[in-house]
Amino acid sequence: MRLPTLLAVLLVTAGAAAAQGRLAVDAPTHDFGRIAEAEAAQHTFRFTNAGDAPLRLTRVEAACGCTTPSWTDTAVPPGGEGQVEVAFDPEGRSGPFEKTVYVVAEGADPAALTLRIAGTVVPSFVAGGVAQGSLTFERDRVEVASEGGAAQAAGAQPAEAQTSFRFANTGERPIRIERVEAPAGVDVVFPERPVFPDQTGGLFVTVPAGSPADVELVLHTTDADVPVKRLALRVGPPRPAGGE
Repeated sequence: MRLPTLLAVLLVTAGAAAAQGRLAVDAPTHDFGRIAEAEAAQHTFRFTNAGDAPLRLTRVEAACGCTTPSWTDTAVPPGGEGQVEVAFDPEGRSGPFEKTVYVVAEGADPAALTLRIAGTVVPSFVAGGVAQGSLTFERDRVEVASEGGAAQAAGAQPAEAQTSFRFANTGERPIRIERVEAPAGVDVVFPERPVFPDQTGGLFVTVPAGSPADVELVLHTTDADVPVKRLALRVGPPRPAGGE
């Protein structure tokens, strides 16, 4: 008579030991699409405890400091719901991105899962930029003060000056700058590799002393829409000491 009773106790004990929670997330990946650099990006991942025992999120970590998670920190009963909210800071992070958030749950099987967010950050200058084919420049002309603290005499050649031109590939194909035509002595540094869609790049220009005040740069690119692009800069006198 004792054997059936003992067997029943063992079965009940085994069943209790096997009870576990289970994290069920409908969509562990969220794509923001295209977002502006100044735009706040947040998404809430909702989950259900699809198991037969309570579970609790004990560790939620983002792989990047630009991503901040917050989550349900109380026990979630079987059939209950919770959430993990993920905020992404896009400032200064133009171009495509993919970030992960690692989640660990006590009392769940499996005990961990990975959430992902993705998208493309559009640089803030694109909206007000100057489009030349598939490249959009922050500006296509600039006036820059030459270096040096003393005022120049009338008719004197400007001292050395430096400036840059930022751009973004707003097209659908990679674009490479093949060469840049510039006046003699003007040094232009530009990306040697192709700039892919939604990526940014820059040209860094050094105009030596004695160069013409007006400088034109002619960019020869692989852009099928507008292969030749033009940028201009004017070199002015040095800023007064203490000037902005």
